[in-house]
Amino acid sequence: MKITTRIIAGYGLFIVVLVGLAVYQIFTVDQMQSINQKLKDVNFDHAFDILLTMQDLDLVQEFTEKSLRIADPDYRNQLEEYIETSNGNLKQLKIDAISELELIEVERLQEHWDTFLINLERTQRNLTTEGLPELPQSLKNDLEMLLGQTRNIYYSVARSMSVKLDESAQTSRTAKIVLVSITVAVLSVTMVVSLIIVRSISKPLAHLTEGTRAIIEGKYFYRLDTSRKDEFALLAKDFNTMIRRLSELDELKRDFISHVSHELKSPLASMRETVQLMVDGIPGPLTEKQKRLLELNLQSGDRLTSMIRNLLDLTKIEAGTMEYELVWQDLVSLVHTTIAELEVRAEEKQVCIETALPDTPLEIKCDRDRIVQVIVNLLGNAVKFSPEGGVVQVRLEAVSAVPDTMPQVWHSLVTVPPSKGYFVLLSITDSGPGILETDKIKIFEKFHQVKKGKKIPGQGVGLGLAICRTIVSAHQGAVWVEDAPGGGSCFRLLLSSEPGEEVASRASQPI
Repeated sequence: MKITTRIIAGYGLFIVVLVGLAVYQIFTVDQMQSINQKLKDVNFDHAFDILLTMQDLDLVQEFTEKSLRIADPDYRNQLEEYIETSNGNLKQLKIDAISELELIEVERLQEHWDTFLINLERTQRNLTTEGLPELPQSLKNDLEMLLGQTRNIYYSVARSMSVKLDESAQTSRTAKIVLVSITVAVLSVTMVVSLIIVRSISKPLAHLTEGTRAIIEGKYFYRLDTSRKDEFALLAKDFNTMIRRLSELDELKRDFISHVSHELKSPLASMRETVQLMVDGIPGPLTEKQKRLLELNLQSGDRLTSMIRNLLDLTKIEAGTMEYELVWQDLVSLVHTTIAELEVRAEEKQVCIETALPDTPLEIKCDRDRIVQVIVNLLGNAVKFSPEGGVVQVRLEAVSAVPDTMPQVWHSLVTVPPSKGYFVLLSITDSGPGILETDKIKIFEKFHQVKKGKKIPGQGVGLGLAICRTIVSAHQGAVWVEDAPGGGSCFRLLLSSEPGEEVASRASQPI
């Protein structure tokens, strides 16, 4: 099922449930309004009519007794008026009766009323001018029956009101239970649907992110799962196609660089050897101008050789074939060797190399040639970027802890030496133009060069520091750059006296 279909179906169900809940609420409110309206009718109109009927019956009883005992025509006229009013009240009670029970009680009242009127008429026909000493027992019973039946009607109305109130309360309770149940159900369904949708999206996105990181790390063998039946499957297929093509292009690039580098290495060595023989005067004497030109040519050949060597190292690193032979080496001796190798270049540029090296050896377990390559690159850059008459400071020391200025990214990569071990910290400070804060991490990426002012003669292609970072990382150490206190840059190299046994596997990581 497509992701869009899942989202539409899930939230469509949610909307349908909400609409149903809204309809139910409207229906419930309407039903309760109807019940309340009926309660209002019973409470005011019907109850008022019953009270009027009870009041009129009291008057009928009073004037029945007066008209029969005194035989006054005025009392009889008033009695007839109240009888007429009571007839109207009875008719209204029939009309207002809501329940079947009320209607039955009103019919009984009507029967008692008719009986009372018949007995009253019979008594009035036999009435003399002197009147009666007291009401006949039959009329007394009829009046008591009328009042009692009126109270029964009142009680039936009260019961009807109670029933309606109970019905309203039950409806309210039912509505509350239904609303709570539907709300809980809606929330549960929404959470489940949302969880399903999120999982269906987050999982392939996590795989896609993992694949993207794999490409960044040069792992072109990574493939995404294409077994799904949604948009992510199409994306995974295109992604895998892209990785395959990138892998093919990367392989062609490595083959090309490796082939060209090897092909250039031999003729370049021959050219350098020939130029060196000419500089030494073997074929014959040279003028100073000719000798100077040949020396410049020899320096260009050295730079080209360094570039080719870096390209070959890059090919080995990306192919995972760079090997390291870890043996105990005196780092003080290696630094002396590197300085001696670069003294001629420093003298030509009139750059002074100041050293602060310990008198005792500092032995570490490392690959000698690779660490020398790192030191040569760092010190060579310091000499290259320092102005004429500048100073390059080289300081080597043993430290017991990681420096506070080391970037956080290296903390998880540096191996803590054993209890009797130590860290070796090499600091190379130049008097050059310095490095921007935004470039302090990027300069260790391949093919990245600091663009600050005009291009410096002899500047490489941006592989040296990237290769240094890979070599140092393989030794489970760290290399970074800081701002020098007096201006310029300070490159720091931190190595553990005894790295772990994972150097060979870490060396296979591409740069």
